[in-house]
Amino acid sequence: MQKKSRWLALAALLLCAVMLSGCYSAYRAARDERSLGTQMDDAKRATNIKYALLADDSVKGLDISVSVYNGTAYLIGIVEQDLQKDVAVAHAKAEEGVRSVKTYLRNVNDKTLGESVDDTALAAKIRTKLIKAEDFESTQVKIESVLGHVVLLGIVDSPADRDRAIAIARSVEGVKKVKSFIVIQ
Repeated sequence: MQKKSRWLALAALLLCAVMLSGCYSAYRAARDERSLGTQMDDAKRATNIKYALLADDSVKGLDISVSVYNGTAYLIGIVEQDLQKDVAVAHAKAEEGVRSVKTYLRNVNDKTLGESVDDTALAAKIRTKLIKAEDFESTQVKIESVLGHVVLLGIVDSPADRDRAIAIARSVEGVKKVKSFIVIQ
């Protein structure tokens, strides 16, 4: 009986997590500057590009993050050879509806000996600061970290919002460089 109660509690917890993630997704979609149709098209393009990268053995697709905003594809991550950059860009350009491709792909060999960077923790610190910032829609900015280099993506209302996101990212200890692909709409 106790085992059944645990399973029911676990199932209820998982159901709540799914419902909350759905609410967050709906919130993000509502706050996004793009139309719902454009958001759906961009999500489909990003998924198709990611699938192409994962299916290609010459590229380590798990090391490259793919985002698409208004038909512009953004490839961010790590490659082992410059040829992999070219292959990744070719996959993105081949996707129907992609008008341009922007990259921030660092070569894993750029990492200096003994350097250790926890990119996940770095991105989390930046996200926390963005959330705490007053009068700033933190859900509009996506954060990627690659070997301590932070890349910001998204669509914001004003140059001031873009500049604020960049300043917040730069203020976090451990950030080596900030690259902004934030678009003003």
